[in-house]
Amino acid sequence: MLLNLQIKDFLLIEQLELDFFSGLTVITGETGSGKSIIIDALMLIFGAKAGTDLIRSGQPQASFSASFQVDNPKVKNWLQEREFIDNHQENLIICRRVIDINSRSKAYINSQPVTLGTLKELGEMLLDIHTQHASIALLKPDTQRILLDEFAGAADLVLKLGELYRKVNQLSNKLTQAREFSQDLILKQEILSEKIHELEALGLGDQEWETLLLEQKQLANANFVLQELGFVADLINGEANSLTDLSATMSNRLAKISEYLPNADQVIKLTESIEAEIGELEHELNLVANKIEVNPEQLAIVDGRIDEIYSLARKYRIMPEEILPQLTRWQQELSQLVQDTDLAALDAELKLAENDYLVLARQVSQKRQAAAGNLSTKVTELLHSLAISGEFKVNVGLTENWSANGIDNIQYLVCFNQGMTLQPLNKVASGGELSRVALALYVTLSINNPPELIVFDEIDVGIGGGVAEVVGTLLRQLGISKQVICITHQPQAACCGDQHILVQKQAKSGQTQAKIEYLNQEMRIGEIARMLGGINITATTTSHAEEMLNSVSPSRSQVEN
Repeated sequence: MLLNLQIKDFLLIEQLELDFFSGLTVITGETGSGKSIIIDALMLIFGAKAGTDLIRSGQPQASFSASFQVDNPKVKNWLQEREFIDNHQENLIICRRVIDINSRSKAYINSQPVTLGTLKELGEMLLDIHTQHASIALLKPDTQRILLDEFAGAADLVLKLGELYRKVNQLSNKLTQAREFSQDLILKQEILSEKIHELEALGLGDQEWETLLLEQKQLANANFVLQELGFVADLINGEANSLTDLSATMSNRLAKISEYLPNADQVIKLTESIEAEIGELEHELNLVANKIEVNPEQLAIVDGRIDEIYSLARKYRIMPEEILPQLTRWQQELSQLVQDTDLAALDAELKLAENDYLVLARQVSQKRQAAAGNLSTKVTELLHSLAISGEFKVNVGLTENWSANGIDNIQYLVCFNQGMTLQPLNKVASGGELSRVALALYVTLSINNPPELIVFDEIDVGIGGGVAEVVGTLLRQLGISKQVICITHQPQAACCGDQHILVQKQAKSGQTQAKIEYLNQEMRIGEIARMLGGINITATTTSHAEEMLNSVSPSRSQVEN
């Protein structure tokens, strides 16, 4: 939902900040007052071409900013995948564009610089703008397909169909490569088998390398270790000044003076503890010394095994500790190569995937064809109530080309007068009629799916009276499930708005500027009266305007607010 729009130095606007709300917002004003400025600003924000003539006279640049609350999961996922928002942020995004007098343009999403292409892609999901000359989203074949799939309840099936389509392509490419490079793959398989055989023949056990290094260190230093242990043993219990003798002397001396010492018992216990610790240390050192073996033959065997492992590791340019992980990787690669060179198995797998795709594609096609007739009938009925006597038809035809979206060619056809030939929707020139088709479509679909904002301009061209009232009612109905902004010339449609914006021209400091403001109930009566009566507004006209406004029942958005 559009929350806020800010415009600076754009055409007749010096500076504008406007908040928007849910439901239907109508925009009215005299011809030439600049009612389309808001729509033009939204189109520029989301990538429309811009010339320097749109910058307000005397200013270096024009800037535009739109804040949106994003509730649709598909749009949120798109933003999260590109890191414009994260899981902890509120669903708020700010889209901004700056255009300077040198025709340079800068674009941002949540203060992150982006390309205009990225803004256009986001804009196609956030809003759909229907003007006299263009419809941003509805004329795109992909949008037409998405709307039909939602109406048919086939959207989830189409997602699964896309997965099957990608699987078919992957298997097809793999089979083609296997056929083209089968000899190369077989040679690679033989080389890899030889490498694996050599590593397996080494018979390297788990943790063997670490154990060998430790054993080599112990065997190579056995004499040195025993020499040092002997020296320590002499210190403990040698012939002269050993720790044992010194400890005994210390104990005797302290015993002689114990009766004169405070806390003598504690002192005696400490000396006895020292003697016991020295005895235990001597015992442990003897155990260690008895385990140490001077064994040149075993050292030679260990050195030989280490050299063997080192030699093979150097051959394949890896470290010795990487041999076992490398063996596992090569075994997995060989297994994949065996599968890749099994043409019969690959062909069978591809045929199975193709069959799965076709079964689901036909199921989706049946759903689309059934929904197309229902949608065509409903939209045609609404078009008749909108003074279009022709017909709307959704054509679903089979195509020989497979795609991620199925095997159907989907096309929206329309004729605006009874008896005329149906033509593709994107070939229709009249913006007013095209907007009424869009209105009928969206009211019929009424889905909580992108776009979240729908904008209509000139939807009421060439109509009046009861038909204009029907347009207003349908716009108001559409505003229950979507945010709708509509520029209208018809008082019957303007009365149906949940909010009403008036655009006027005014002179300020010798320059013409656009004045844009929300109307309260009293001001709305005056504006509706102007739309009804022109220059000379009578009491009867004002009373009629008030009666028209009061006759419109509150919409759900007004009740909730």
